[in-house]
Amino acid sequence: MDLEAFTAMRPAWAMEPCLYIVKQMAAGNTAHRCGASGTHMYNNADLPYGSSTASLTGLLGRMTMYLNYWLPVKGTIYAALRIRKQLVAEPTQRTATDSQGNTYNVDRGNQTLVLSREKQFHAELDRRGLRWRGDRKNELFVPRNKVEELVAAMRTVPGEAMYLFDSSIITEDHNYRGGTRRERVTVTETAPRAQPDRGVRVPSITVRLSKHAIEQLRSANPSHFRQLLGLLRQYDEERTTPTVTLPRAEIEEIREETPRGKDLVRAVQQTLRRSPRLQKN
Repeated sequence: MDLEAFTAMRPAWAMEPCLYIVKQMAAGNTAHRCGASGTHMYNNADLPYGSSTASLTGLLGRMTMYLNYWLPVKGTIYAALRIRKQLVAEPTQRTATDSQGNTYNVDRGNQTLVLSREKQFHAELDRRGLRWRGDRKNELFVPRNKVEELVAAMRTVPGEAMYLFDSSIITEDHNYRGGTRRERVTVTETAPRAQPDRGVRVPSITVRLSKHAIEQLRSANPSHFRQLLGLLRQYDEERTTPTVTLPRAEIEEIREETPRGKDLVRAVQQTLRRSPRLQKN
């Protein structure tokens, strides 16, 4: 099927991650692209900023890219295998458990199932000796006779459903049995790593004013002085126990009951009497 016709049909399943077999119909080209689409899609993933339900994702997004990139040369799609949206860890990758008990991939947190299935697809094509060039580890493969050799290799990969493309219609491959590889690669389903909750830091501010500064504030800017008193009263209301801090010399004068010490005691008592919490109690 021509890529232009496929992108115009927009089947719903093609918005999911898929493996595919596609070819650029340039003169003399025999290589087919056997790759993966929707490689960053996984279950419960947030959509990229600016995307919507009308955005092309998965197989449709990749084929639209090829269609525009290859112009004016045409492109043809032959087969596609739909894969679940899932994060996984391969047997050679380390896993761990986060603070919420979810298993995550330590080595590669963005390893999706479709990427793992693409590796299996390429391994099967290599086993059959169909790679375009042995020194290039890309997604180009060349069948010896017909494209059905590539389709047969795709049938060995585990997936959800496989689709074949005719010149005008798309049909589900009834010969697909969910993957028939002799050596199945077992993967572990994972989830995005949850970040631990961090304690909230409450901002604070410390105001230090001498007696001279307070008197200067009161005379120069009465409105700011009233705002300062309001903040102090609000702080006093929120405290469970009122506390008065005095220098050591003044504490000694209070203990010795000097005239200055008696004046300090009266000033502290007046401060405590203005405490709304003490008045309630």
